[in-house]
Amino acid sequence: MHLRFSAVILIFATILAGTIYALHLQGLVTAANEVYARYTAIGLFLASFLILVWQKIKNHRFSWGDFYKNHSLIIVGLTVLLVSLFFRRYFTYYTSTLFIVASLIFFLHSRKFYAPPKFFYFIIAYALLMFFGTIGTTRGFYFPDHTLRFYLLPLAFCFFNLSQKTLLRIGEIFFKAGIIFLSITVLYWFYNFLHLDADFIKWITGKTGYYAEMVGWKEQAKYSMQGAYCLKNWAEHTWFSAYFFASTWSHFHHPTANSIVILGVLITGFYLYYQKIITKWELLLYVILALFVIQLLQSRFGLTGFVLLVSFSGLYYLRMRTKYFNIGLITYILLGGASLLVFGSKVFGFIYDGPRNDLRTVAMAYIRDNFWWGSGYREGPQAMLQQAEKMQDVHLPIATHAHNQFLDDTIQFGILGLIVLVAMLAAIVCYAIKNRSYLLQMWLCVMLLFMWIEAGMFFTILTFILFFTAITEAERRERLNDKNLKM
Repeated sequence: MHLRFSAVILIFATILAGTIYALHLQGLVTAANEVYARYTAIGLFLASFLILVWQKIKNHRFSWGDFYKNHSLIIVGLTVLLVSLFFRRYFTYYTSTLFIVASLIFFLHSRKFYAPPKFFYFIIAYALLMFFGTIGTTRGFYFPDHTLRFYLLPLAFCFFNLSQKTLLRIGEIFFKAGIIFLSITVLYWFYNFLHLDADFIKWITGKTGYYAEMVGWKEQAKYSMQGAYCLKNWAEHTWFSAYFFASTWSHFHHPTANSIVILGVLITGFYLYYQKIITKWELLLYVILALFVIQLLQSRFGLTGFVLLVSFSGLYYLRMRTKYFNIGLITYILLGGASLLVFGSKVFGFIYDGPRNDLRTVAMAYIRDNFWWGSGYREGPQAMLQQAEKMQDVHLPIATHAHNQFLDDTIQFGILGLIVLVAMLAAIVCYAIKNRSYLLQMWLCVMLLFMWIEAGMFFTILTFILFFTAITEAERRERLNDKNLKM
């Protein structure tokens, strides 16, 4: 029974892989037929997710008359919100609205408001910074509507009080949906790999792209990257980065964006294993699939984050469950030092590559000239382009951000932006350490790594912060209750 879920996934995936290969031998695996593979992948995910949910609720009785009064609607809203992170960000607008409305309905019935952790106020402060940062911009002073969730999502988490057991059930569904997502991604990639007749070793060891006439990919490419990076030949739309051939079925393309969700699920999986909610086989299956998909996406951020999370989680396990923490820590230090000696050039190349160095040079030059007040909200890319035009030794072909959250915020909002961002992160760090939250501590590692080389993805980051905080708060309440009972 412990192997049931893992075995079903592996058997079903093997059968589908064999089917795809049989179709390939019949000459049916082609770029023209990829659209059918894409829709089949979506259908498989939705069907598998519904079966997974049904398996979890079939033994629980729900009273439809009390559906809006109890937590059922919130549980549905939160589960759907988390699972929507696997797909194009457009879907998260609807799922976040569903969750917020569900929380509001419950609040109107219960009339109870739960005091948020203090770092929630720093999140609101950051949202206000974006609002007032529109002053003096080319568009004028306005309310950036897509930042509305910065206010509403933290508020929604103050409208209900789920138990740790319930939140762990939601986390289990989310984690297993992640296994399904990764399995389908591998199968979809296998389909494209066959008709591309690509070199597997080159695919997983470098940054590659392929020429192919893909039906309907033009619109996806425009949405994903505004045509700047995903296509080399924008006029003919025939050259696509390799990650498109692994992730296009979910309409969620950028390798870093995909990786940050994959790593968030990995953190959830480790925590569920520590809580004995999932088996080691389920965790091992996800770890293998996550590493493989990250390689298919050619994500340096994903690979670095994966290594960090597995390493830190291993130390956490040694500290909590064994007596060998000190030995493990020394071993990690030795292995880390040896890795830097052997792979030091690749590690520093990851952080200080040529394009990012140029971006940072331009960003620092702009910050020196505009230290106290920046360009304004969402005016950073254009400000950097204008700054580059003033410089002789750096050339930026297009308006783009600094690929560093700290520099980006300083460019947009001046030194105040940097202070607010650092204060928000510091507040979360203090909360995570004080409450011994493995979830938030690991997520902070991912956040800091991401913010050092990229910018944006705030909704995904915020969703994980709030979900992990909800679990941490529930765990804290149970610890306090146990303490009071013992007294």
